[in-house]
Amino acid sequence: MKSLSPEALEVRREYRKQYEREYRRKWRQKPENRLKAKEYERRYWERKTMKSKE
Repeated sequence: MKSLSPEALEVRREYRKQYEREYRRKWRQKPENRLKAKEYERRYWERKTMKSKE
């Protein structure tokens, strides 16, 4: 596999981020996943606030 330029890698990363965001948004809209999403979010924020307190 040939190595890509930094610009190409950046573009690819951006595209991937966008795709993941879309996927998560769609996943979250399913009723059976809503509760799970809330739980994930709560854990995520707990982790984040713990890090900022350190």
